[in-house]
Amino acid sequence: MKFLRYFGPFLLFFVLPLLAVFWKMGGFASVTIDYAQRGPYYYAYLESTGDLGKLIDTQGKVFDALRADKIEPGMPISLLLNNPMEVKRSQRMGQAGYVIPPATLVRTPLLTATIPARKVLLVQVQASPMIAPSKAYTALMEYLDAHHMTLRLPTVEVYHDGVFYLEMNV
Repeated sequence: MKFLRYFGPFLLFFVLPLLAVFWKMGGFASVTIDYAQRGPYYYAYLESTGDLGKLIDTQGKVFDALRADKIEPGMPISLLLNNPMEVKRSQRMGQAGYVIPPATLVRTPLLTATIPARKVLLVQVQASPMIAPSKAYTALMEYLDAHHMTLRLPTVEVYHDGVFYLEMNV
């Protein structure tokens, strides 16, 4: 009883709310991995070098540029071009942007590219964009290790309707 008397308020007002927020953000969501056909994607993007956490800022710049040109941004899309575990933070490269209608012309500094339809190893998790990539990449790396496979880059990340999709070419 002494335990509850001393730690009850701490559990009730600190630990339980933290757990509730973590649950709401998808912290306890399960990850699914399967093979699928994905694409094609035509997207507008900007390149980013350095801390991959800044991809979201780069995506915001693309969003603003597209809206300024009266182009409706579709799904957010990011590509990781090199393995963050193998290169220094300052040398990490990625692309961040939005899917747009095919053949849409954009103005500089935006670039466009097409990812063709292809077979991928698809990792899905329904979680907040702050938590989902970490859960997805952790699950992907465990899957690759268990199946004696290696990470193939670039990986494509798409966030749509509250679900994070991580795609790796096979």
